[in-house]
Order: sequence, then structure tokens, then C-alpha cells
Amino acid sequence: MTRDYRFHLDMEGHSVTVQTRHATREAELLVDGKVVGYLHALGHREPASALTAELAGDPPRPFSVMLHASESAEGAPTCVLEIAGRRHPMPEVALARSDSTPSVAARPSLRAVRRLFRQTVRGTRRRR
Repeated sequence: MTRDYRFHLDMEGHSVTVQTRHATREAELLVDGKVVGYLHALGHREPASALTAELAGDPPRPFSVMLHASESAEGAPTCVLEIAGRRHPMPEVALARSDSTPSVAARPSLRAVRRLFRQTVRGTRRRR
């Protein structure tokens, strides 16, 4: 079973986040909530992947993020941010549902939505 991971680090007043899908086959690099880098690996998984971007400022500061795949089946990948010749490990943070997304209990069930749709369609046919 594959798992998604998120790594986050606040660096020099900027929020740097790496999100992976399907273990490390797909990765997004976000700076201050905006996608600035994307990686999609085809075929077999590479042991390490690099994403590069710049932190906004005057002058812009380039950095790279190395994503290392774990050798074990259940092990999590590791992520390291490198900027100005220094390496900073990026801690993994939990993938949590945002507060703006309604919980499952607050949303109507699919069955209720289908029932309402059928009733609406039947009512429209009778009026014609």
C-alpha cells in the first residue's frame, strides 16, 4: 500500500513544503503555498530525487530539496533542504484535513443526494 507524505520547514520567513503521492513517484515543492516545482517519476523509483526553486527576496536565494526513497517497504522517505551550502532536514508533518473541508458526518450521503435528484427529475417529468 502506498502512502502520501508531507515535509515542512519554515526557512527565512518562507514556508517550504514538499508533498509526495504514491510514495515518492510524484512530488510537489511549495513555497509560501504556491507550487514552484513538480516531479513525476516514470518506471522504477529512483533512490534520490532533487527539486530546485528560489526563495523570494532581493536577491532571490536558490535552494534545492533532496527526497531520498527508503530502502525498506514500510519506511518513510527522508527530505533535506539545502540552501547556501547548508543542509536542513525537513521533518515529516501529518496530512490532516483542513478545517474548511466539511467532515464526513456534515456532508449528505451519496444515497440522499441520489434520492433528491430522482425526486427532482420525476417532478419535472410530471409537470410537462
